[in-house]
Amino acid sequence: MATNAVLSGPTSKRVAENIAHWRKVRGYQQKDLSQRMTEVGRPMLPTVISKIERGDRRIDIDDLVALSLALRIGFLRLLLPATDPNERVELTDEVTLSAQDAWECLEGDKPHTRADVDAHGDLLRYRLDSRPAWDRDPIRQTYNQGLEQAARQASVGNVTYQTTREGDDWVARTPAGIEVFRVPVSQGDA
Repeated sequence: MATNAVLSGPTSKRVAENIAHWRKVRGYQQKDLSQRMTEVGRPMLPTVISKIERGDRRIDIDDLVALSLALRIGFLRLLLPATDPNERVELTDEVTLSAQDAWECLEGDKPHTRADVDAHGDLLRYRLDSRPAWDRDPIRQTYNQGLEQAARQASVGNVTYQTTREGDDWVARTPAGIEVFRVPVSQGDA
């Protein structure tokens, strides 16, 4: 008989270990953490916390956020180890990165893989897409400067740019399709 059971992966196991670790670092018993979970609006019995720490119960993203609030620690610290930056960290059954690369990936600083073409634009695009609108301006400026520089290096003579709307952005491209500029629609309409 087939089962729909979802097996715990390496990150789930690490989260369980990190919850137990940070609960002890904070000097909490499981009942104390249970009380803190109620205070942050996600009631959880001490027996449930025990099951999570043993890896017998999976947690969803709402549990993860509430646990990070209750433990007073960023949720990424529950997902990732604070180990030697070169230590290999298994994020999924198929993706293993150095601890430093894993942190940078989940913090939105760089993708776990790089495009073969336009690695500079790929990195900046990832950073831009990984941030909320209110935190994009410095990244957008860097991204646009990089695109302008790439366009200058790729162009000879007069080049006409084609401007199109892509989602919430106006995007200018060379006839060859190289992106040279990107601005939010609100700035492009001004």
